[in-house]
Amino acid sequence: MSTYFILRSPYLPANRSICRLDASSPLEWFQAVWPRLRRDADVTSKALLDVDDLYGFEGFAGNVRRKELAAPATSGELQALLSENWYCNHIECEDGHVFVETDDDEVEMAFWWVGEEAFQARQGLFACYAADPLPADIGSGDFDPGRAIAAARHAGETGAVFCVFATVWDSGNLNGLPGPVAVRGVRLPGFAEWLRTPAPGGTEIAGLHPDHAGHVPELDWLALVARHNPELDLPALLRRLAEVSPVSAAKHWKGLKEGTVSEDELRNDVRWLEPWNAKPDDPPIPTVLVQASANAIEFRLYDGFNWHVWFVFDDLWASAHPVLARSLLMFAVLV
Repeated sequence: MSTYFILRSPYLPANRSICRLDASSPLEWFQAVWPRLRRDADVTSKALLDVDDLYGFEGFAGNVRRKELAAPATSGELQALLSENWYCNHIECEDGHVFVETDDDEVEMAFWWVGEEAFQARQGLFACYAADPLPADIGSGDFDPGRAIAAARHAGETGAVFCVFATVWDSGNLNGLPGPVAVRGVRLPGFAEWLRTPAPGGTEIAGLHPDHAGHVPELDWLALVARHNPELDLPALLRRLAEVSPVSAAKHWKGLKEGTVSEDELRNDVRWLEPWNAKPDDPPIPTVLVQASANAIEFRLYDGFNWHVWFVFDDLWASAHPVLARSLLMFAVLV
């Protein structure tokens, strides 16, 4: 039996990572590493969890050492120790499962320690963390998302495209996400053309949270680029879109929503994508990555500070990978 450490963070290119730990439960893992936390001032999250500078770890390890805290004997004791000594916004701790939600004032992050049994039982949440890159094969199109999803409709056609946007808009990258969006009546090969069809500002989404007022910025932004570049397919449109930072796009959210800004106007206000902390001898950091098959795309955009990740796939792909597809849909709502 194993325990998995799962991290959700926009500082990671994929926004997600998973590490298999040699312990039968989260409690057993903490008990096993506790002596190192107590005696080793140089212990790191990289050494224990294969994660560079996990937020809050250094402070927690320091508290364990300075306060000479005893190792937890139960999940309840572990919850109390984490709550009192790890900087966080929310903690859940029970047999087989530890969940920590936190922020560093810039972005939100979440991570889990999950025992094997809980990991297998909750694949609807965790499957996407172990899938990189996404598989390419497709099925029949008979896919049940297993949850209500906000939707736009394309009359007269079959199929559906599902959009999952993990964009960092004003630091609201977890709890502020609008959730997944389905575009009914189109599949991924026709999605670029569908984006060009509505008039500017006409991509209304039914069923969104009232905070998003019938739109999602990512679809409006992508539609703007599609209308101005009719010769480009979807992967090329994403690369074109990535020439403008989300920081710049956010300045024009109202124009994107209402269709009153042109692509040229958006691009004229560009802040070029450059890694802010790169050293002269460092290798170049790619600012955009697109992994694409005919029916599924993962798009990663680096703005010099955060990685923004989008998944776009259709019902043919989802029907071949229903558990993974539902997990990706959950990626748009955190839990």
